[in-house]
Amino acid sequence: MKKWLLLLISGIVLVVAIFLITFYSWGYFNQRKPKVDLNTLEIVLSDDGEVNLKEQTPTEDNKSDDIIPYNFKVTNKSDTKAKYQILLEDFISDDSNALLSRNVLKYELKKDGVTIKSGDLSSIKNNILNENSINAKEEDKYELRIWVNNDVSASEWVGKTYNYNVKVKPLLN
Repeated sequence: MKKWLLLLISGIVLVVAIFLITFYSWGYFNQRKPKVDLNTLEIVLSDDGEVNLKEQTPTEDNKSDDIIPYNFKVTNKSDTKAKYQILLEDFISDDSNALLSRNVLKYELKKDGVTIKSGDLSSIKNNILNENSINAKEEDKYELRIWVNNDVSASEWVGKTYNYNVKVKPLLN
């Protein structure tokens, strides 16, 4: 009788132990980061998102502040921190018959009034102008200036135009 009772108690303890191990293992391996709704990261543009450098003349780097910037902001409407990329994509309009090459253009990107990037437009890889993160319920204000490099010959820019779109791509954390 004692042997039978000992086996019964051992069996119950074993079943409970297996159940607890299984339950806690399932919980441990199924832990996930909180889901971020990527649709809550929103770009707010100052206009329709397109800028045209038609009839712009070469500008010295130290005079680039004279160029009217393209202003836009990125707003995070979610309750969690989010990462994003700012993309600069070439745009070809119907009246763009002679396009400026990125090799003759320079740029400057400011965030909240501070220059964060500048250089030759051709150095931008995969159209990624900048990558950043933004806290919940905050916004980042940007200024983008693009100009024709002062060192290029007239044949490289006269009668040509360059159009671009600025887009924001949300990233998973």
